[in-house]
Amino acid sequence: MIGFILFVIIPALGGLALSFFEWDLFSPPRFVGLDNVVRLFTDPDMWQALGVTGLFVVMGVIPTVVIGFLLAVLINARLPGVSVLRVFYFAPMIASAAVASVIWAALYDPRYGLVNQVLSWFGVDGPAWLSDTTWARPALVIMMIWGALPIVIILYLGGLQRVSDDIYAAASLDGAGAWRQLWSMTWPNVWPTTLLVTVLQAVGFVSGSFEVSLIMTNGGPLGTTQSLALYAYKVAFSDRDIGYASALSLFQLVLMGAIVVLVRALIRIRKASSR
Repeated sequence: MIGFILFVIIPALGGLALSFFEWDLFSPPRFVGLDNVVRLFTDPDMWQALGVTGLFVVMGVIPTVVIGFLLAVLINARLPGVSVLRVFYFAPMIASAAVASVIWAALYDPRYGLVNQVLSWFGVDGPAWLSDTTWARPALVIMMIWGALPIVIILYLGGLQRVSDDIYAAASLDGAGAWRQLWSMTWPNVWPTTLLVTVLQAVGFVSGSFEVSLIMTNGGPLGTTQSLALYAYKVAFSDRDIGYASALSLFQLVLMGAIVVLVRALIRIRKASSR
């Protein structure tokens, strides 16, 4: 609690206070009231960054949930060679986001990167991933999905351990095949885990896109990978507009809170419909 208060609550309250001021880090802060909040809704760069953030969430969360679920089912199964897969799915947790971003930037290098070399084996001329307005955002999303999978797999493994083997035995007696059991038995029984994973990943793709886009593309090309968090960072430390940057950060916090409230509402609706 002490650490949470010192490093989360107090800075958040400080950011809330700064959002009512104009401050460039050097001159004394000047109170401007709600000007920074009003500026949010008239700033085209903010709307572009918000749209990019939304695309990161839409493009990343669903594939992460689905792939994580399927890999967890595979890892939970007692199949030959699955122990090797259990080792490799932990790999993204070894490196920090900064180190992983540098490695993936090298993999995406248009001339010497492994990705384009593999594509060339199939006769495909790979693009300049991180400098192409079409491919830069998908390239970052793929990297973020890779980084998010370990925690998703771990959570799903915990959910799968709570599913009774009796329901699978009963389903087998009724003639249900493997795919039928997967979608009709396994998936519904890990629904609470799916909701938790969805919330965590939605929040993660909102905030976690900052490091990845900063290191790999710096928001380019033409702002196609500049998330709301990265835009707030640039406003704070490039433009030295701390007040407006604080308002941007609080707006991002409100968005993440809205995601949590929305998912909680879905949980209540599902519980009510199942009674």
